[in-house]
Amino acid sequence: MPSEEETTPQQPAEPGSEGEPEQTPEPQQPPQPVDAYAVLRFCIAQLAAVAWQKMGLQADPLTNEVHKDLDQARLAIDCATALLEKLLPHLEGQEARDYQSLLTDLRLNFLNQSQES
Repeated sequence: MPSEEETTPQQPAEPGSEGEPEQTPEPQQPPQPVDAYAVLRFCIAQLAAVAWQKMGLQADPLTNEVHKDLDQARLAIDCATALLEKLLPHLEGQEARDYQSLLTDLRLNFLNQSQES
């Protein structure tokens, strides 16, 4: 027959008891205001991803299937271009060149995919 010690559920030790150091919770950072430039960067990246998918060059991550819809690819590229026009004056150096290179790659691949269709 088990003793009373063996059948009594053990309570977790409270911090600071039995020689365990007390852990202080990390202070929470106050919410940061929304940065419109960060939102533009995010939107451009999302539109570029949609453009690659709609050109049939990448699979849809949800279905893992490739679908080609050049009208939607063109729309995504045009919207990314419009957003980048607003963002470019606030970018410097390599970041600006990277975004311009991204749009150039999208446009060239769109042209190639349009000619194949």
